[in-house]
Amino acid sequence: MSDWGVLFLLVVIIMTILALTNIMVIKISGKNKKKRIWSGIICILLTPVVFFLTGLSVSPFDPYGFGTGMLMMIYGAFFALNGVGVIVTGLFLESGNR
Repeated sequence: MSDWGVLFLLVVIIMTILALTNIMVIKISGKNKKKRIWSGIICILLTPVVFFLTGLSVSPFDPYGFGTGMLMMIYGAFFALNGVGVIVTGLFLESGNR
């Protein structure tokens, strides 16, 4: 597979996992403002776990480590920004508590 094909596949996998994370957060929190904010905080707190799991799963394929480190940084940053986005949407969400 060419380098562009691998890069495209990597982007698709990362975006799929982030989309599934967002769907799960929205299903769990619903329209509750506090649950949405706490879900975003939990996503941010799980970023180091995602960082190290990415490193452990990719390191067998990259023996020198530079590509693994870059992938870990990119995916960790996307996951942290996803958590910040969930918090921001939770802050501007109309409170739907009943």
